Amino acid sequence: MRARHALPDCVAELLVSRCRAEAARLGVPVAVAVADAEGGPQWFARMDGTLPVSTELAIGKAYTAAAIRMPTDELGRLAQPGAPLYGIGNGHGGRIVLFGGGLPLVLDGRVVGGLGVSGGSVAEDIAIARPAVDLLAEMERQAKRLGRLSAEVPPVLLPSLIAALAEALPKSNETPSEALLGGVALALS
Repeated sequence: MRARHALPDCVAELLVSRCRAEAARLGVPVAVAVADAEGGPQWFARMDGTLPVSTELAIGKAYTAAAIRMPTDELGRLAQPGAPLYGIGNGHGGRIVLFGGGLPLVLDGRVVGGLGVSGGSVAEDIAIARPAVDLLAEMERQAKRLGRLSAEVPPVLLPSLIAALAEALPKSNETPSEALLGGVALALS
C-alpha cells in the first residue's frame, strides 16, 4: 500500500456503516464522521433520532483524532489542569474535543484519518467507534495479503472493479465481507 492522505471513500463508508450497525445493536442513535489525515471532512452520516448537537461533536471528534493523532479521551486526560496539554481545548477555534468518541484511523503505522462518534454516553460512543477501527485493521491485513494487486490492474478499471466486488459480496454486517472489500480497495488504491 502506498502512503495516503485519505481513505478510499468506500472504506470510509464501510467504517461508518460498521458504526451505525453497532449503534443500532446498542439502541443508540449516533452521528458518525470520518476525517482525512489533516482532519478535513471525508464522510458523514446521522441516524434518525440523533441529538442535533451530535452532528458537530462527531465532526469535531473526527477532526481532533486526526489532527492531534490520538484518541479524544486520551487527549482529554492530557488536557486537564496541570497536565502537559492543558489549554489545548481553547485552540483551533473550539474544534478540539476533549472527551471520548474520537479515534485515529491508522494504516501501516501512520494516521490516515479520524473517526468521530457522538450520540450516546462517552462510553457508548467509544464502544460504537471501536469495531470500525478493528475493521480497518482487518482491512489492512487483507490488503497486505493481496499484495501487488494494484500493479496488475489498470487504474481506469479500479472503480468498476471495486463496485463489482461490492455487488458480489454478501450484504451483511459480517466482518469477512467488509474486510475483504475494504482490503481490496486499500490494495488497489
